[in-house]
Amino acid sequence: MGGFVLDAYAARSCPVKTFHTFDPTVAKPEEPIDESLRESFQGGSDFRDEVLARLVETPGAVDLRGLHAAGASWEEREEACLAAMAARAPVVVGGVLPLDLDGHRSGRPDALVRGADTAAGTPGYHPLKVKPYRVREKQMGATTLSWSPLEDVGRRAVLPDQRYRVYREGALLELAHHWRLLESCGFASGEPVAAVVGDDRGPDGAPAATWVDLSHKFIRTYSRTAGHKLRSAFERYDHEHRFRVHVAEQAAARTGVDDPPPVVRPIRVKECEWCSWWQVCRPRIDDDDLSLRISKAPLDVRELQTLLGLGISTVAQLAEADVDALLPRYLPHTGHRDRAEQRLRQAATRARMLARGVELERVSVDAIGVPRSAVEVDLDIETSDDGTVYLWGALLTVDGESSYHEFSRFEAGGGCREVQLAEQFADWLAGVVSRHPEALVFHYSDYETVHLRRLAERSGSGVLLAACDLIHDHFVDLFSFVRDNFVGVDGLGLKIVATRGAGFAWRDEEPGGLASQTWFAEAVAGGTAEQRDAARRRVLQYNEDDVRATLAVRRWLTGLDEAGA
Repeated sequence: MGGFVLDAYAARSCPVKTFHTFDPTVAKPEEPIDESLRESFQGGSDFRDEVLARLVETPGAVDLRGLHAAGASWEEREEACLAAMAARAPVVVGGVLPLDLDGHRSGRPDALVRGADTAAGTPGYHPLKVKPYRVREKQMGATTLSWSPLEDVGRRAVLPDQRYRVYREGALLELAHHWRLLESCGFASGEPVAAVVGDDRGPDGAPAATWVDLSHKFIRTYSRTAGHKLRSAFERYDHEHRFRVHVAEQAAARTGVDDPPPVVRPIRVKECEWCSWWQVCRPRIDDDDLSLRISKAPLDVRELQTLLGLGISTVAQLAEADVDALLPRYLPHTGHRDRAEQRLRQAATRARMLARGVELERVSVDAIGVPRSAVEVDLDIETSDDGTVYLWGALLTVDGESSYHEFSRFEAGGGCREVQLAEQFADWLAGVVSRHPEALVFHYSDYETVHLRRLAERSGSGVLLAACDLIHDHFVDLFSFVRDNFVGVDGLGLKIVATRGAGFAWRDEEPGGLASQTWFAEAVAGGTAEQRDAARRRVLQYNEDDVRATLAVRRWLTGLDEAGA
């Protein structure tokens, strides 16, 4: 089989998709399967357009996006891109790189940025991708990244104390794909770096490009000899691309008559949620498949493949397995994951629960010991999709009588108004503790305390700093008591524990933090006053149910202790 090409998404995507694409015996779905569409649906299209619009303002930049809109052929767009690079344009936006038939590649980088000339003296370029998410995180002392402003994207400077988020390696695999295409056509710069413009800022606070060395070994992967090994984006890409070329070749040879088993088998992963091939894969997965039934803290593809090699693919099989006997053969193949043994034991526990039809199970024998007080506050916050806290909800319970108090601001934007809202809540809380020094404040996980400290540190507000001082003696993380005493098939989120353990029910049919962000957006920008008011009431009702749920969980846990359960 010759002449086929794979796009930049193939190496980062499920190989089963590649197999289905090239298997002539499989009916193709009607829906488009371009993964870039998903990023567009998530707001990536607008973000990309904004970034590219700034890049084309570079003096001498060449913008080729109009060729596609005008219906130009792939060959015509290739020629235009080659001409722009040959003319040494500082930035080329929307170009199409020539097909690499020998390497089985095609590609359309968002932009190409002029770099050092090649060894042959031709202009050298670096690929650039735009992604609607952050790609950096803090690491003190790190100097592996560099950055450049969009206004002068070719001028790079070291970015101190920052590292690339390894779980965003997909973007790097795309960039490595485009780098190989640049090498194929003779325009790859002598320095193997590439840029991602994510939702990160430069030291000046403006949107910026993050430059990554594609040859730097920092991605932890499985190693047959050492358990795990650090590899570069190039090494990761080359391995994944070669495998998908092999998969495509094997798939294309199928005739539907006496074919060997497929070289890859469907495993349910996160990607399946939006993949149009799911309708083909699902009938081929056992209803009791591990990847299908264990959705909380699921084992990854390599972990599942390792179990498959040991004869375990279903919940029933893992539930009956002797984990201690499996580990000597399992761990050498899963060293790419931290806590691999704990992850397997956790999956086995969930498998046994599923096999018995149990959703939430206590694993401790000692008293749970949740502290109680005559005066209790249950706290829960709501944030918009940009992380701004727009609602502090509190349920005040005094001698068994409860009242809901909310501090909200349903309007776009944060900044100082977010701090002012937090101060209103902090003032109220300080008053409660002043009148009732024995008061305890309950929250589920550290989400509330993290935001309280963040706002206090950012603003230096005395009121918020005083509220932070209360955390040590008055705040109680209810989740820590649940985590130490229970295991849940679907995790230990508040809604799972409150409904399956405490028997609590939310009034809303679709309660959830992500849903509340949608309701907030409608409360701020709904088409009519009635729509905005209804969305506001829905958010407040949902938040009140959240704090009443933590009270219900606390009472349930206390009841278990009192009953000696």
